[in-house]
Amino acid sequence: MKRIYLAFTLLLISLSTYSQLNTDHYFYIARSRIYFGNYVSAIENFNIVIKLRPYLPEPYFYRGMAKLYIDDFRGSKADFDKAIEIKPYYPEAYMYRGMANYEMKNFKEALKDYSNALEYNQEDPNIYNNRGITKIAMEDFDGAIADYTRSIELKPSSANTYLNRSSAKQMKGDLDGAIKDCDAAVRIRPHFSSAYLVRGIAKFEKKDFAGALKDYDLCIRLDPKTSQAYVNRGIVKHQLNDLKGAIRDYDMAIQLDPNISAAWLNRGIAKESLKIPGSEKDLAMAAELDPKFASFKKRLDVEEEKEKQRRQYGFVLPNPGQNPNQIQANQQTNNATVQAKAQAKNNAAAAPNNPVLAAVDTTAYKQESKSGPVTQNRKRRNIVVADDGKISETDIKDGMVQNKNVKIVMQPDFVISIFNKDSVDYNRLQYYNMEIESLNTKNNNDPFLIISNKPFAYQSIHKESFKNLIEIWNNDIANDKKNSIAYLNRGIILEQSENFNGAIRDFSKAVDSDNRNLLAYFCRANSRAKMVDAIRAEGSLPEPEILNMSGGKTTIENKTGEVKILDYEDIINDYESILYMNPNFIFAWFNMANTKVKKRDYLNAINDYTKAISMEPDFSEAYFNRGLTRIYLNDLEGGALDLSRAGELGLTEAYNVIKRYCN
Repeated sequence: MKRIYLAFTLLLISLSTYSQLNTDHYFYIARSRIYFGNYVSAIENFNIVIKLRPYLPEPYFYRGMAKLYIDDFRGSKADFDKAIEIKPYYPEAYMYRGMANYEMKNFKEALKDYSNALEYNQEDPNIYNNRGITKIAMEDFDGAIADYTRSIELKPSSANTYLNRSSAKQMKGDLDGAIKDCDAAVRIRPHFSSAYLVRGIAKFEKKDFAGALKDYDLCIRLDPKTSQAYVNRGIVKHQLNDLKGAIRDYDMAIQLDPNISAAWLNRGIAKESLKIPGSEKDLAMAAELDPKFASFKKRLDVEEEKEKQRRQYGFVLPNPGQNPNQIQANQQTNNATVQAKAQAKNNAAAAPNNPVLAAVDTTAYKQESKSGPVTQNRKRRNIVVADDGKISETDIKDGMVQNKNVKIVMQPDFVISIFNKDSVDYNRLQYYNMEIESLNTKNNNDPFLIISNKPFAYQSIHKESFKNLIEIWNNDIANDKKNSIAYLNRGIILEQSENFNGAIRDFSKAVDSDNRNLLAYFCRANSRAKMVDAIRAEGSLPEPEILNMSGGKTTIENKTGEVKILDYEDIINDYESILYMNPNFIFAWFNMANTKVKKRDYLNAINDYTKAISMEPDFSEAYFNRGLTRIYLNDLEGGALDLSRAGELGLTEAYNVIKRYCN
């Protein structure tokens, strides 16, 4: 008995050791994935570690870091929250949570996180650097400079921090101090292209155009793909009236980055000054990329008309209905505005975004003359210096970027399908269903059926094999007119062949023969839904599974008639019949929610997705669709968290939606 007990004890010890090694294996693989930039794979491996050892703070911390790098800021914050909950004395988690809060414009929370991090680690220069970034976002320039200075004291070799402090000094108007910091950065890293770019901005503001031009030349020589350096150099040439040279630089900037609106705008202005064709197109493109630029074209048209009137009449004609006193008042106001603009500071922009280390300032566009380049007030811009030395520029007080009017396709319905290698996503969790397993057993796995939202794609090459299967079930039905399973099987093949009318007839006969045949109800509802999709594919009705992400509800003509044509209620009734028989059939909840989205019954759709998730916590498709629906209803926070969870579970397209529409 002692030998048996000893053997059992040794077995338990060995299993525990194997589990420990196995968990460590996944943990170190996940960390290496972060190092190599494979963040989605890292998240998948951390998921495994968290399931096995949910009491450890490190997997949550590193998973949060991976999410931060792919711009899933809310998801990363949730992971950092969990890490801090488990380990309250975790300065790295506070610092990274501060970064997530900063990206979400929660500046007060970010400042608090950095301060908490410094309570536990006062010797980390990165924390001071990031707190300085946040203070500039809150327009505490002196506090930011103090933090940058402390960061430099702790790490004098950090060229990035010198550039951050340079940016802060520019915003305070200390241009000489800003240039000295750029000089220090250049001494540390002589080939640091961004240092020349930032120094060029400061020299431009000092009206040292020759010095700015030289710095932009050096920046371009060191990094020929820095689109903003071409824009800035073009602005200098534009200011010096070298319009052709400016246009060449704007051309290059647009070639490197077609989305750089300032290049389109200034090129349009330069072309208009030289009477070169294409100015209208450039100005229109600038307005499309940045709506704030639409006013410049309108203003140019007004100024041109006024100039024409001055030449023709010697004065500007009043607007119709405007009284003379108002004209005089407007002229005085305009003169004051022109004088104020002449005193404003100039600026030029920067490059791509990085969520890690950064620096700061916001936006006010100006144009000193009708033919001059459009520049930006340096005090209203946020220059960001990342770990790799690249810089970017953002607005401080513009807040959350508004959702664009784009179309996002939701995850489709789950259906019963013949197994095919294309019907399965091997990189994601596959769902087990007892009813499908039972049907496969009755059919001796011929054909082998699965439940998937990537159904078997019918092609003409399958026609013969489908014909043989239908013959088998025709014989079964001939022998037994009440054979519910045979009707169900034949209906599945007809549905796969896109013979929806025939499939619906067979599913109805299956239900008549056995009103407890749950899968027959499920398939009939799906076939009816596919008929709806077929009608929509012909363009006769608006797409229901596509949400207008602008937040406005799509207007539908004759909505009552539409519901009648689409027969949504019959589809929902079938799903409800399934749930009456088996309330845990998650695919019925999911498909019914999709149908309610088509009906624009969004709140009840969210409830159904929630029900499916409560039964299957790893139901990524339900998280994805619920997230999109919430965003449509202006619940941006809830929608982003749902999409984060969907991405965490393997639906990687969720991260693209988060990055584009939630941040």
